[in-house]
Amino acid sequence: MEEIEEIYTKEQLDAILKKLEEQTKKEAFRIVINKKRKPELYDSKFGGVPYWDKKLEYPTDSDGNKMILLAQINLNELESDELPQTGMLQFFIANDEMYGCDFDEPDKQNGFRVIYHETIDKNITREDMLEFGIPSNEDMEEDSYGSPVDGEFAVDIKKTKISISTEDYQFSKLFSKIAKELNFSVEDEYDMYDILDEDLYEELSEKNSGHWLFGYPYFTQGDPREFGEKLQYYDTLLFQMDSEWVEEASDYEILWGDVGVANFFINKEDLKKKDFSRVMYTWDCC
Repeated sequence: MEEIEEIYTKEQLDAILKKLEEQTKKEAFRIVINKKRKPELYDSKFGGVPYWDKKLEYPTDSDGNKMILLAQINLNELESDELPQTGMLQFFIANDEMYGCDFDEPDKQNGFRVIYHETIDKNITREDMLEFGIPSNEDMEEDSYGSPVDGEFAVDIKKTKISISTEDYQFSKLFSKIAKELNFSVEDEYDMYDILDEDLYEELSEKNSGHWLFGYPYFTQGDPREFGEKLQYYDTLLFQMDSEWVEEASDYEILWGDVGVANFFINKEDLKKKDFSRVMYTWDCC
């Protein structure tokens, strides 16, 4: 604690963090599972049977196996300046031990796919999807890897404001920039572990955990974009799904490895063009 006091006083630290929060605050959507209702085919949801236009080619992995639905978002239910105003946004993953993620090339959509439907055909039924042979995480074979999502869950989506956390690789850079603007001495050799005490670091680290559209990411092992210049192209968090413990069931309903979290990133210009062909997908765990 003595070393921390030598770097910044509490007043200086409070001033930096306050300005950092003000400068990085932006619109995001918090996603919360709603166990009180069962989702319909067209609803925003996690897991289960996806909506699909049978005239289109269903997403498959590199071995030709049909992918399973991780999540879908009915965009007609949202009011966002960044997302399309209508249609459906879907996230599919392969049924393999890495949940479709290629950690060497996380933007290679061989084991995952992000699909945008401009319109939703309400004539398509759940029965149509089952007859079409679309797999669901609910009926995976016992010897399959399955899905991080243990079931099919309706979700509620609420617009809110969110600011950057220590988990985003740009946090340290912005912190130093603001400290200089406030005329506080800065030692570039210090990292955030030196500057923040353990409790404050943990609070700032975990504040963006949970399920999100947009905002700033949460990680358990660190932001992979920090050490990959190519990956810094993906400057916008599109979707985040966290592990979720259910107290009454004494079990996880969503579990990424050893209590991890998954993130999908996109470039802001691609998002404006409604182009979801270039997306970075990664997950990590404790």
